[in-house]
Parts: sequence; structure tokens; C-alpha cells
Amino acid sequence: MPGEIALDTTTAIRYLNGDSTVVTNVIALPTIILPLTVVGELLFGAENSARSMENLNRYLEFINACKVVPMVRQTAVTYSKTRHMLKIKGRPIPENDIWIAAQCIEHSWILATNDRHFTYVDDLAIEQW
Repeated sequence: MPGEIALDTTTAIRYLNGDSTVVTNVIALPTIILPLTVVGELLFGAENSARSMENLNRYLEFINACKVVPMVRQTAVTYSKTRHMLKIKGRPIPENDIWIAAQCIEHSWILATNDRHFTYVDDLAIEQW
């Protein structure tokens, strides 16, 4: 639904680590949306951590409480256009963040982030958290 807020990976991690500002903002959301790439990054981070079993269980509990939307062909089309525009601008951003941006643009989600490089993406609505 347009206008819904999706969390990027750093925002989700800040929530999981108890950042009071992010926790307050997330609790106020009617639905917590996680782009599929964020789910992959969270799971990798949990598995790659020193306390992998503890973190994996905690992250899975969080992910299960969120709305996760699969990617479709249109996501790939939006990704391609977004990556190309960033290349033309000379403003590359991390590859996974292009996928996150593409899924948000596709669904007209607002991305909650504190990563400034998302501001380089045309048509991406963001909130700095």
C-alpha cells in the first residue's frame, strides 16, 4: 500500500539493538515492512555473528512479525532502471541497497533509513531515522 514505511537493514538492526528512537517509531507503525533483501541481510548478519544461534532466533522472531513481500519481475525492471540512473549520475550505492530501493519504489513504500546514499535514488521516498 502506498505510503507504508519499510525498514532498511541498518534501521532494523537499530530496532533489534534497542535504539529508543527507532523502537518508538517502529512500535507506532501499523505494519512493519521488510524488503526481501533486508531479510537476507539480517539472516546473514545473525548467522555470521559471534552469538549466531541467539541472534538467529531473535531475528527470525522479528522477521516473522513483519510483512515481507517477495520480489517479482517488476522489481527487477525497477532495479535495472535505478542502477542505470545511479551510474549516469556517478553516484553508485551498495548493490543490495539498490534492490531495497527498487522494491520500495515498486510498492510506493517510504524507506526508513539513516543511510544518506539513499538520497541519490530518484523516486525513492525516505525518512531519516
